[in-house]
This record gives sequence, structure tokens and C-alpha cells, in this order.
Amino acid sequence: MQLRLMRTVGAAAVLALLSACQMQTLRGDSRTPDAGAISRLDAALAGEYDNHEQVQSAAVEAHAGTALAVPHLREEFRPLSRDHGGSLWLWRLHTLGQKNPADAVWLYLLSGASDGNGVVLTPYRAIDPAVAKAAFSDRQDKFKFVAAQWAELAPCAQRGEWKNTQFRAAADTATCSALLPGLGESASLLPLRLSLNGDMLHTTTFADLARGTQASIDARRLRWFSGWAAINGGGPKAKAGNQDWHVQKNLRLSSEGGRVQLHWRDGAASGYSLELERKMYTERKLAVLQLNVIDDASGQTIDYAWTNPEGAAIGFNLGWLQIGLTQAAIASQ
Repeated sequence: MQLRLMRTVGAAAVLALLSACQMQTLRGDSRTPDAGAISRLDAALAGEYDNHEQVQSAAVEAHAGTALAVPHLREEFRPLSRDHGGSLWLWRLHTLGQKNPADAVWLYLLSGASDGNGVVLTPYRAIDPAVAKAAFSDRQDKFKFVAAQWAELAPCAQRGEWKNTQFRAAADTATCSALLPGLGESASLLPLRLSLNGDMLHTTTFADLARGTQASIDARRLRWFSGWAAINGGGPKAKAGNQDWHVQKNLRLSSEGGRVQLHWRDGAASGYSLELERKMYTERKLAVLQLNVIDDASGQTIDYAWTNPEGAAIGFNLGWLQIGLTQAAIASQ
């Protein structure tokens, strides 16, 4: 179910008017930051996350009409600076596999709670959405905060803390809802809850509440794999001795449903694609990292190979198709 949001000039104007005084949070305030908790969260959050496995698992019930489909969501956290009494981040959320994908970029200030316990995650909305997207796209220049371009959404701030290896934070949904009319289409992707444990990120946005008050997006941190493929010109029916090999280098796939199309040497589509995914075989209680060969015409998996879910390399030799992939170094991702 899609949230129906009203654009109101009055609400947007109030947000813009408040931004001037609200920016004092970014200039420094009286809070005593929990530096250890913030630094730990800084180190843990960075990266891209995708809920491909959750979407696939929920697809059967959704197809049967017994449950709502889980949207496919990609999230990315990018650190900007450590100043202003805390840490500045950009948090992007965008849907995949939809005709009209939703996309939102929020600026977050991670600071210490006023009582000295825990971390407060305060979102800021760009007055002009293009400003947020430009800031997120620019990976070279140091981020320059301009107060007039951002409005603080204090009622939607999440307060959280670490408990062993897990960080949990949540905002007051009822209080935050009062701001919805002035947030435009991006309001559906405003985060209300966050839980991080290792590589698993659980996020709840306003859009998720349509599936229930406890619904969440269960996303896993992406790992990137690079490598090569060699496909025989004879395809699956290639005869022994056929040396018409078409080599494709510089393949790059993510571990959460990453897909790449295979081509002939002249660049034409071969009719086959590769898909890399983390998959759970519930009946066998087996989790794997699986590499699929997809027939593009039918969309069906015609062959696959798998390894342990933390595997750093995967490949196979089907005779007519040979693949080799290894996990890319973090610095190159």
C-alpha cells in the first residue's frame, strides 16, 4: 500500500523557516556525546545493504495472496565528517524493480543524547531534493553544510544504544507523523526504526507500516565480486572440440541478487545472465552463496553452483560456460 501524501506550501514553509534556528544543533550544543558509541556506529554503518533474500522468501506468500509483497530496497550509508559535536552521514534509500521507483536521501547527525547515554540520529531534509542527491553523488569533494539548504526534522529523531553487538534506535512514530504533509513523496522512505547487528540491517519506514506495525526491511550488507566468464559460441549444445570461446572480463556482481548479462565478443547479448545471491534452503536448513545461470528468454535458472555463505570465491565449468569470481577488496568497492 502506498502512502498518500499531500504537499502543503504551509508545512514546507514552516520547515524552511525553522531551519535557520534548528541548525544550532550542527554548530555545536550542550550535549555531551557518547564518543565511544558514536565512533562504533560510524565504523559499523558504512556500506550498501539490500533485502534481496527477504523479497525472494516473501514472494511465495505474496503470490498466493496471503501476505503483502515486501518491497525491494537498496540502502547506503555514506560518512561525511566528524564535527559539529557529532558525526554527519547521508542515508539513501531507493526501491528496485518498480515502474516508478521511490528514492530519498536524508542527512543525519549522529550525536550524544542529552543525558549522556546512547546516540541520537537526527534527520535533515534538503529543501531542494536535488541538493541531497548531488551531495550523495559527489564522492570526491568534502561535504559543505549550508544551513539554508536543510531543515531539521527533530520530531523524527531516533534514539538508540548498543547492547552487546547490536545497535537499536527508534523514533516516536506518532510525533514524527505530524511532519508528513510537508515532506512530499520522499516521506514514505523516512526511517522510523533501525537495528544493526553485524552485516544485517533492519529498517522500518512509513511505507513499511502498511505491512504491520512490526514490519521491517531486512537487508544484508553487500559484498562485491569481480571476475570473468567464457561462453562457447555453440551454447549449451556446443560439441566437444568447439573452440569458439567468447571471453568477458571485468564482471562485477553484488552478493545480494547481483545480475550481469553475458555477451558475445561483438557485444551482442548471448541470451544468458549470471545472478549471485545469498539463499536459504529452509527444508535443509542450509544457507549458501549461489551463482545462477539464467535463461533470459524464460527467466528460469538453468544451472547453478553454490558455496558457503561467507565464501570469498565461486565458479564452475559447465563445459560450454566457465565462470570465475572472487570477492573484491573493500577499498575498491
